[in-house]
Amino acid sequence: MGRDFRRFWAGSLSSNLGDGMMLVALPLVAAMLTNDPLLVAGLTAVRFLPWLLVGLFAGVVVDRVDRVRLMVLTNLGRGGALVALSLLIVTGHASIWVLYAVMFTVMVCEVFYDLAGQAMLPDIAPAGALDRANSRLVGGQTVTQQFAGGPLAGFLFAVAAFLPLAVNAGAYVLGALVLLGLPLAVRRPRRPEGGTGERSGKGAVRSVLDDIGEGLAFVFRGSSLGPILAFNVVMNMAFVGQSAVMVLLVRDHFGVPAALYGVFLGASAVGALLGATTVSRIVGRLGRFRTEMALFTLASVSCVAFGLAPNAYAAAVAWTVIGFAMTSSNIVMISAIQLIVPSAQMGRVMSCVQVSGAGFSPIGALLGGALGRVELSYVPVAAGVVVFAGLLLSASALRRVTAQADEHETAAVAEASGAEASGAEASGKAADLGEHEQEAGQEKK
Repeated sequence: MGRDFRRFWAGSLSSNLGDGMMLVALPLVAAMLTNDPLLVAGLTAVRFLPWLLVGLFAGVVVDRVDRVRLMVLTNLGRGGALVALSLLIVTGHASIWVLYAVMFTVMVCEVFYDLAGQAMLPDIAPAGALDRANSRLVGGQTVTQQFAGGPLAGFLFAVAAFLPLAVNAGAYVLGALVLLGLPLAVRRPRRPEGGTGERSGKGAVRSVLDDIGEGLAFVFRGSSLGPILAFNVVMNMAFVGQSAVMVLLVRDHFGVPAALYGVFLGASAVGALLGATTVSRIVGRLGRFRTEMALFTLASVSCVAFGLAPNAYAAAVAWTVIGFAMTSSNIVMISAIQLIVPSAQMGRVMSCVQVSGAGFSPIGALLGGALGRVELSYVPVAAGVVVFAGLLLSASALRRVTAQADEHETAAVAEASGAEASGAEASGKAADLGEHEQEAGQEKK
């Protein structure tokens, strides 16, 4: 995969370890500061709020600046916020409102960090290896965030409340330092050939609204991504609705003890890791379109099976399959989008994808809760039906997007092969020229 990708991956692993620790440590601190369920739940609302407030703006920034520098600065910002919280806990000045402020600050930084990384990956991964690159990133994220970061945070919190936050800050700083070695060639968005680096149409200085509009225009008029974005909204609402009542489904409907709730949820992480390590081979055999149709169908069927499961063991199997199908399908879809979107617009288009998913999540949660009042098992069944209906409606757009991605990947591989062949030919000519010069020198002697 190359030295640049390995460095990028190492930085992501360190940052993902920090994410896993934070998502466990901050709720534990919240429960230590207050017993009010609404105030504790408010921490989750604050977590998603930055995507709505700054997501589209972050996409504009990602398409304008040095992406590595942006990732380094935001990781340092996350580390600094957690160090400050650690000091406040040690001195006894922490409060739930301070915790909200820290969560908001960390997640604002994460919005910029994630978009910059997604936008830069196509320039780092070797030609034809984007699916494999995304698979490694997601697999590493699953291991470090869910299998390592979360348990480590729980253990450190039992020693001292500030300790997981301090270690978390160190993981973010380490992730920032690793990225500094990436070359200048991958740091800024690539402009179209023949361009001067300035934006066309209205000059070099463009308003933020103009840039956001340009990204939205590409999604809804310049590509087939509009229906895919709508499917993303529906799918996220369905799965968030299921997640909103997950604790009640597992505890009350399937009778899993509270002590084993985390173990039950870990089944999804096992499926996710399996998907991340196998999806590139599945795409190689079936192609992108058939892989996506099969995986989304498998996810919808597994949701229905989860709701109708006769016991907790069958439900855990269905939950594992859901983790496998959703992780694999997301890897393929993200890779396809990264292949067809120009580098200069990547940040804005990816921000549209992310904001559409996060923006409607609260609605999905409320709908899931309302349906759960009628019958808990109806929620995952409804989620599966909604996902499958959305898949059927967006199948033609999905075919077009995956076909375009295949064409772009084939062209990129051919271009890379041509460049290697030209380099080898030039080296051969240089070697022949050297031999001729050496023979001429010997004749003169």
